[in-house]
Amino acid sequence: MPDVSLYVALIAGAAGVGGAAISQFAVLARDAQQAKRDRSERSAEAKRQACLDLLRAAGELRTRLANTAAYQGTEMGARLAEVREYDAAVQLHAVSVALLAAGKLAEPAEQLATAASSLVATATAAENIDTGQGEMLHKPDFTGLDARVAAFRRKAVANAPA
Repeated sequence: MPDVSLYVALIAGAAGVGGAAISQFAVLARDAQQAKRDRSERSAEAKRQACLDLLRAAGELRTRLANTAAYQGTEMGARLAEVREYDAAVQLHAVSVALLAAGKLAEPAEQLATAASSLVATATAAENIDTGQGEMLHKPDFTGLDARVAAFRRKAVANAPA
């Protein structure tokens, strides 16, 4: 008889340990799934923010360049320097998009950045600035930049996670 009660005690103990372990495994599995969802949500938010930052920087560049083109005065050099800074911000945000959303958004982001740099280079070229009058001789043509911004915006919205 003593052998039977020993077996019963061993089986009951093993069942208790097994039951406790199963609930711990279930908690671990749930936590792992939650962590995966959290990472996915953070990644999606980072991509969204990078796209918005690029669009904002391109808009600010366009506004600053249009204001500089309309300006006539002694501070033209400082205004041109600001335009170049905004161009640098567009370039940085385009790289950020490419790093976070490689593939579908990298190419449109690069095209937007290229259009911005080309526009700034043309508008701020020395031969386009009358230093005596402090003005731009030829006003910038925003057609290329506007088209690239629109194309990037469409692509970003189409690829946004639901």
